Amino acid sequence: MAKPTTSAAAPAKKAAAKPAAARTTAAKPAASKSAAKPAAAAQKPVREQIDNIKAEATRRAKELRSEAATIADTAGTKAREAATKGKDKAAETVGTLAKMLEDSADTVDSKFGKQYGDYARSAATTVAGLATSLEQKDLDELAQSTRDFVKKSPAVAVGAAAVIGFVLARMLKGSGNDKA
Repeated sequence: MAKPTTSAAAPAKKAAAKPAAARTTAAKPAASKSAAKPAAAAQKPVREQIDNIKAEATRRAKELRSEAATIADTAGTKAREAATKGKDKAAETVGTLAKMLEDSADTVDSKFGKQYGDYARSAATTVAGLATSLEQKDLDELAQSTRDFVKKSPAVAVGAAAVIGFVLARMLKGSGNDKA
């Protein structure tokens, strides 16, 4: 008979346990609703912090853009100044080359004949014209003239670049030997 008592007692325990569980479940939503109010209040300072961080990041990004623009302007100005100095130095060097060609024309006349001396004079006149052009034009005009020349005759431009490269290499090689 112990078995039926045990089985009868078990449903009674289950029935008694269910209302307690139901009460716990019913109590949970009430507790979470009351806990939701402080949680929402706690989220407000977090949102304010996030908004403050976003505003600070936006402000800092604007500052960095402004600084970058200032640096770019300064770099552009310095590059233009350096290019202008280089142009002036090139004009001076080309003028010196023209003078050397003109001075050597008489020597070429006596050693190789008048025809070759005339070639030297013609080359000196052309080089002197280049020097004058370099002195008178600004960088933008020179750049545009160069673009136009390369478009009109690319083969001559490539050939001129090769000759200039060869001459510069010889000059640098020669100046390296002088120092040793």
